[in-house]
Amino acid sequence: MKKIIKCFMFLSFLMCVFGCVSKPGFKGNGDLCGLIIDENNKPVKDFIVYCHSGDASPHNIRPVLTNENGLFVFYDIPSGKYLLSGEKNNYLNISKISYSFNDRSKIICLQTKSFKAAIESADEMIRLGQTEEAYKLLCNISCESKSAEENLIKAYQFFTADKERKKKSIVAQLKKYKGDDCTFFNNYAAKLEEAVK
Repeated sequence: MKKIIKCFMFLSFLMCVFGCVSKPGFKGNGDLCGLIIDENNKPVKDFIVYCHSGDASPHNIRPVLTNENGLFVFYDIPSGKYLLSGEKNNYLNISKISYSFNDRSKIICLQTKSFKAAIESADEMIRLGQTEEAYKLLCNISCESKSAEENLIKAYQFFTADKERKKKSIVAQLKKYKGDDCTFFNNYAAKLEEAVK
């Protein structure tokens, strides 16, 4: 009798284990899990992640924050196609990335860049003459409004602007800055204004 009970318990255990394992192409609901890392493959905490339905039937899915390990989870969502995106101040935004949620055992890994790394990439693009690409990258960096970081982005955008009108607009915005380091940006704006003339 003990052997039968042990055998029954073992079979029950196996059924539970194999019953929970997801196979690709599952139908139903599950937890969509992911990881946000930076340019050094370090986890990014408090990154806001959005998940939008990519198929015909819309799902109301609330955004989530990554934990200290860079992990995020959208609980109990239907299998299907989704668009993932995300943002955090002083990081490069993650634009809409298509993801087919059909295997609950997989974790999607998305990479962003810190403010410093994104600015360095834009600087290199500008030096290589890739101004359009640099402009797009600069527009995709999230930062606090009216901050020194925002002004630094504008200063770099000055060099990617293809029209004089855009350059003058950027200079005017830099001149309006009233932060702690406004002297630097006002002096810099004056130098840029001379360059536009």
